Amino acid sequence: MFARPTGCVTLLSDFGLSDPYVGLLKGALLRASPKVQVIDLCHGVPPHQVAAGAFVWGAAVARFPAGTVHVGVVDPGVGTTRRLLAVAAEQCYWIGPDNGLVSRVLQTAGEAEVRAIDVEHLGLSAESRTFHGRDLMAPVAAWLASGRYGFTALGPRISDPALLAPSAATPHVLWVDHYGNLVSNVPAAALDGVRGVVVGAQQVPLVGTYQDVAAGALLAYVGSFGLLEIAQNQGSAAATLGAGTGATIRLLRP
Repeated sequence: MFARPTGCVTLLSDFGLSDPYVGLLKGALLRASPKVQVIDLCHGVPPHQVAAGAFVWGAAVARFPAGTVHVGVVDPGVGTTRRLLAVAAEQCYWIGPDNGLVSRVLQTAGEAEVRAIDVEHLGLSAESRTFHGRDLMAPVAAWLASGRYGFTALGPRISDPALLAPSAATPHVLWVDHYGNLVSNVPAAALDGVRGVVVGAQQVPLVGTYQDVAAGALLAYVGSFGLLEIAQNQGSAAATLGAGTGATIRLLRP
């Protein structure tokens, strides 16, 4: 049984906010269905970084009402023969390119159904080869959110979506947020007995929260994603440590 769409649509992209692309994406959604409720999940994914987008999409699992439609446009292969996907997972729907963007959603979901969007059957054609988010994904998402089309009508079921390789077992940085905090792939459950971490040559203590260290000091803690993060109290850990996505982390145990 698929969740009944609520009319809520979230947007994930690597567009940033200095160009008109986000506004045009929203305009296409509203042209297709003026009553949809649009929520910006994130437009700060580093350009073309599908793995970073997959992390953010995975963070949205179980955080929105059942029936929400999530649209992801991190699509360096736009204009090629790569498919567009519609995924039903965790009582929500996910519309995006078949390039691994939905990997973390599928890895998290207990059950999922994946369909290849049949653009021709839906009567859509792309105005531009470089903006399928506006021309194809937005209308499909709006129609699904508004109930014009059901999920199974979007295209044939498939069993071979493109997936990113699972995260390496080695602790490393998955995401750098606006504050310069380094979000790792280490879950809280793996921190038993850990007293700190090493990033580069810098040792950082594992504490509960920012106020456990002085202003300007580095700290490691469990963040809102349930993952180990490294931060600097009132500063940028990324800048101070010279670390970014992919940087390795060593866990310190007594």
